[in-house]
Amino acid sequence: SIVRKGVWALARHFRVAAFMGQVDLDLTQIQIAPGTSEIEVLCILGQVNIVAPHGLNVECTGHAVMGQFSLKQRSEAVASPGAPLARISGTAIMGEVKVRVVDPAAPSWLARRLRAISPR
Repeated sequence: SIVRKGVWALARHFRVAAFMGQVDLDLTQIQIAPGTSEIEVLCILGQVNIVAPHGLNVECTGHAVMGQFSLKQRSEAVASPGAPLARISGTAIMGEVKVRVVDPAAPSWLARRLRAISPR
């Protein structure tokens, strides 16, 4: 498995390959230049998980053969039109590519649930 998180710089063209393994990319603290950065994914019998912050524009297009290539927006906040763009594309063959856009400052689902059921 490969894990990339914390503060790091995203290159203009970044390639990810997972063959019978797992790759976790956390983009919530990346340093990214203005404009478009490409993330090219090849996933064969594996799993690629990408977490992006809500302040980053994300485009996700991929092809899945007996697999899954998905984008989930977990934040109600929308990136500004001038924000950098991460274009994620690639292929998942009998594998799974999951891209989630989250708000890092938002409380976790557990904290929200506990707040909802706690007596006032």
